[in-house]
Amino acid sequence: MAIMFDPIGNVYRKIEVEPWRLWFAWRPVKTVNGERVWLKKVYRKCINTYVDHDDWKRYEYGNIFDVLKE
Repeated sequence: MAIMFDPIGNVYRKIEVEPWRLWFAWRPVKTVNGERVWLKKVYRKCINTYVDHDDWKRYEYGNIFDVLKE
């Protein structure tokens, strides 16, 4: 986890990067390559680029080639 500061010193973003994990796309998702995947196994990782009041997790989806690229 990395915390970023603005020029004044206030915390305004939090970045959480987790490893890729296998996940079943039970709803349509868009991968990092721009393709839509639905009802298939894909890989996803949690990446939050900001802190909000709900603390919803944001995910990035990819295929096996995206996993091997990292």
